Amino acid sequence: MGTGPDVPVESFLTVAPAGSGEWTAELADLGWGTAFGGDLLARASLAAAASCDGVKRLHALHGHFLRPVPAGAKVSLRVATLGDGERFSRRRVELRHEGTLVCDVVASLTAQTDGIAFQPVRLDPSLPRPESLPSDVELARAEGWPESNLSGIEWRRVRPSFPFPKPAPDEPVSWIGWFRPRTPLPDDAALHEAAFVFTSDLMSHAGVETRLVDFHPGRLTSLDHALWIHCPPRWNDFWLIETTSDVAHSGRALTRREVYARDGARIATVVQEALLG
Repeated sequence: MGTGPDVPVESFLTVAPAGSGEWTAELADLGWGTAFGGDLLARASLAAAASCDGVKRLHALHGHFLRPVPAGAKVSLRVATLGDGERFSRRRVELRHEGTLVCDVVASLTAQTDGIAFQPVRLDPSLPRPESLPSDVELARAEGWPESNLSGIEWRRVRPSFPFPKPAPDEPVSWIGWFRPRTPLPDDAALHEAAFVFTSDLMSHAGVETRLVDFHPGRLTSLDHALWIHCPPRWNDFWLIETTSDVAHSGRALTRREVYARDGARIATVVQEALLG
């Protein structure tokens, strides 16, 4: 299924029941030749949520990418129950293409309950608001890169701008941008979560690219991807994401992403390790 800047994210983030504990999905084609890892994780989150009775929300997910999948491919999702309790449900989701295991995901879902809460507000008040920044569609047209690769998520880049300045080896660097669905999402909690899971992998190369400057995204292969959702995501506005990558060894780079609402509340934390080709 092809996507572009005008295709709503909910039109392709779906799974179809295929028997007890089984779902199927047709992956999106973003024009990159292979399927997008965040798409696999998002379908897994939908299948895990569909397997839970009652109201439970995704709060953690860890996926391992085992083999590449062709863009637009059909995959099967097999969900196994690892545990069910009053507060937590845990699921393992195996994603297969033509019978071969391509991605293995463990998802944890939780009931919303009262408990200890704390969070210092770290959002820099001097950051420009998204409305003051050009959209990625405008940048694509100005810089000559294909709009067909933009998916259903809108980005507004805060810093740095291209070309990236070359940092010193011991200098911390980060890529910061605002993002939101291009069209408002339906009132479906599992879809809001899946849309965020999908987006958590988009632009994940930016931390490495700001560090290495001459790095091309095609040289990066995701190995695994973990995220924690701190606040239930009702995604009806721009969120801010900060991406950093300050350690690599043996060709493996670790990327950390922090996601904030406009008021500075942290929505989620994402960590990914990738192989640099």
